[in-house]
Amino acid sequence: AWCPRHPAGSQPSQLTLDPPWTPVFTSEKVMLRCQGSGAPGPTKWYIGQRLQQQITSNYIYVSKNYLGSGSYRCCSPGAELSPPITLRFSDEWLVLQVPARVLLEGDTVPLRCRA
Repeated sequence: AWCPRHPAGSQPSQLTLDPPWTPVFTSEKVMLRCQGSGAPGPTKWYIGQRLQQQITSNYIYVSKNYLGSGSYRCCSPGAELSPPITLRFSDEWLVLQVPARVLLEGDTVPLRCRA
């Protein structure tokens, strides 16, 4: 039950992470937000290949103990399936974090060191 195909030229849903860093500390909670065309209706969420039918909001909070690590995608009404964001939780005492977005060759990559 993937996203339905939309007319040619429709855009993919935009999936963002707040805060936008990965890996996530084990004790932290992050928010995933799905934005699309603005059409009314429920948002569909996928963890891995599985549709999460109980979640229809355009945002979700994720922690190690709720939903947890994995690949997340969403489908906003009137838009195509989003590219994935993969979340991984770390219980290390020192973590080097990178932006949770697609990087292209030549991009400047900010890094964040957290303890």
